[in-house]
Amino acid sequence: MYSNWFNRTVNGLHQFKKNNSMKDPMIIGLFGGLLGAIVMELLNVLLGKKLLFGKIASSMVIHPLRSNRLKNSLFGEIMHLTVGAGIGSIIAGLLQKTGKDLVIIKGTFISLLAWVGLHNLGNRMDLFSIKPYSTKGHYMALIQHLIYGISTSAVIKYFSNPVAFQQPSITKSKITTGESNLKYGQPYLPSEIEPTMPNSQMLQFKYPTA
Repeated sequence: MYSNWFNRTVNGLHQFKKNNSMKDPMIIGLFGGLLGAIVMELLNVLLGKKLLFGKIASSMVIHPLRSNRLKNSLFGEIMHLTVGAGIGSIIAGLLQKTGKDLVIIKGTFISLLAWVGLHNLGNRMDLFSIKPYSTKGHYMALIQHLIYGISTSAVIKYFSNPVAFQQPSITKSKITTGESNLKYGQPYLPSEIEPTMPNSQMLQFKYPTA
């Protein structure tokens, strides 16, 4: 059942990519972060975990005893997806500044910062009424944030239009260096040498008279 659903999802995304190629980095980041946040929750469901990120997010404003209600769970999921989309836009902004090379590493780094800030500092500051206490739970959160970063970066790279981000920085530097070296090695042509005097003055010669 899960394999059929996964295949349908992949085929649907492929068709979406063929018909729509996004050019706005902000929209690309929001879309990628949204899908990455959904992947995190699907991983929880597939592993049979009852402590979803939506439930943890809802515990910031809702009493833990009421977090199991459907309306409160949906409220938490909206918060979780909103945060995921926002982090995706940050990843897209980073790619816009630095280029789309090594996109997985850049996205994973941002997701690790989110893990440190949201999960660890959030629990330390008691922002969440519901939170994991075991070491296994913290490692699981780390793995899920890594998966979020990888999936979000992959979606951004796959769905973005080639003109959405600047040319990859490594490739661009190589091309610039090669062009400068090629230009340095070329001799100057006579047509490239501009005269310092007007033509009329260059053709006029005055010989000294006795």
